[in-house]
Amino acid sequence: MADESTSRNHLLRHPPDEPREDVDAQLAGRGVLLPRVKEPDRIASALERAGAEVLRAAVTRTVPGDAAALEATARRIVAGEAAWLVLTSARTVEALAPYLHVPVPSALQVAVVGPATARAWAELAGATPDLVARGSATALLKEPALTGGPGAAPGTARRLLLPASALADPALGDGLRRAGWEVEQVAAYTTVTADTSELSQGLARTWAAGGVDAAVLTAPSSTRAVLELLGPPPSTTRLVTIGATTAAAARELGLPVTAVAPSPTPEGVLRAVIAAMTPDPAIFTTPPSRSTS
Repeated sequence: MADESTSRNHLLRHPPDEPREDVDAQLAGRGVLLPRVKEPDRIASALERAGAEVLRAAVTRTVPGDAAALEATARRIVAGEAAWLVLTSARTVEALAPYLHVPVPSALQVAVVGPATARAWAELAGATPDLVARGSATALLKEPALTGGPGAAPGTARRLLLPASALADPALGDGLRRAGWEVEQVAAYTTVTADTSELSQGLARTWAAGGVDAAVLTAPSSTRAVLELLGPPPSTTRLVTIGATTAAAARELGLPVTAVAPSPTPEGVLRAVIAAMTPDPAIFTTPPSRSTS
């Protein structure tokens, strides 16, 4: 009999009365580890619709950033003391939420990375972002509205607010500074590895016994946490990363990356996991790139 906490918290399936899309069950019988717990989880749902048994585990904990620094950033946002607000994750939006109590000025332009961040901002601010980039945070460095810099704009029109994880890759901030922006970066949060007592023994046993066919590594921090909490993956476990940054972090830890999802969308991750289960998933891998996040 499976460990109770594993069956309750880690192995999540669609409720029997929830309609399922008519998709090929290409992952039928496959166990896929998704090292995060969030509701709703569109990636987990996509994997389950393809037949996978998704094991979800919170391998990291989010620690909020300095309250005074976040409050100061919120004041600048509300006062319109910047040309752009750049948000790279939904977690950053969540970290700012307690400090944003009034409408955001319409003159402030907002750039985000990914649809999840866009949804989080829309729910908080009641307005859609001005710019939504796909892929990793550095995809913003390909957007002309940002890479063109502020030009000869004076004062606050040159300022760009960049709240982000304390572990974020510095490449985005550095690139924006080279473009001429006065980047004001603040650590909105950080992530730390969860305590081993927070994971079920059933999950650890399943991992060690090779019962996980694929693991989706969502970020450098969760990649390190999986390695610390569960140990190296068995040779039969395929590792799929979301984005080149996470792939680089995994390789730096000596982990073999089988496939890389180019974007954090449910469709992109599902395709990468399916590819990882095929004899030759090389078409879904990307060249290594360095990361410090």
